[in-house]
Amino acid sequence: MSEQSTKTGQSFRNRIVSLKEKIVTGMTIGMLRPFNRHRMVDLDHVKEDPENPLVFLGNHAEIYGPIASALCFPVPVRFWVISKMMFRKKDVRAYMYENTFSKKTYLPLFVRKLLAWYLGWLSVNIMNALRAIPVYRDSPMKLRQTLRESVDALEHGENLMIFPEHPEGKYVKGGISELSPGFLMLAEAWWKKSGKKLRIMPVYANREKRTFTFGDEIRYEPENGYAAEQDRILNEAYEQLAALSER
Repeated sequence: MSEQSTKTGQSFRNRIVSLKEKIVTGMTIGMLRPFNRHRMVDLDHVKEDPENPLVFLGNHAEIYGPIASALCFPVPVRFWVISKMMFRKKDVRAYMYENTFSKKTYLPLFVRKLLAWYLGWLSVNIMNALRAIPVYRDSPMKLRQTLRESVDALEHGENLMIFPEHPEGKYVKGGISELSPGFLMLAEAWWKKSGKKLRIMPVYANREKRTFTFGDEIRYEPENGYAAEQDRILNEAYEQLAALSER
């Protein structure tokens, strides 16, 4: 393996966060958090265990869910984030415009582009300062890196937050879209590496009520077989999130 490949494959948890990223993130969260207070519903469902951390499954609600979670989530987590939101600012701005602001046609074009430019710059700084784990949707080889870094985080007692919705078109503001099964590869990888059953907990961020509502823990049961567990957990997680959205 080349030196460059070795560096690329190093765990993201060891990345040195720049002073600029720390300052931008600290100032942004400090300014926004007082205006984003959320009430926690059924927080007692969360049983923290550094030997087998939790993987939370959150809803998107366009960009509300991830932003509210970064500002207010009551449990320390590492986020899974699309790689296009983390690295080159030019790519992040283009991704944000195409997937979010191009659809907000009620805003003037220059405003949409300005918002994409600013939030793209902000995203790179914040996602790196929060030590988010990049998810490479379009590259199976790089997706292995996502799994390695996620297992490494779990081994170090860190909880994860994943937003598994994969809708056709844009994310819904309320309720829940179809879930992508990709996150369940982590359950199998964690089992093979540690012999532990991944603990999964749905959590719903309600935009109108300003609440986070926690569901019931779901455990990956490898003895049932990967395909059967994928169907079971996807169905149960979706049903829980749908029910939580009504509370």
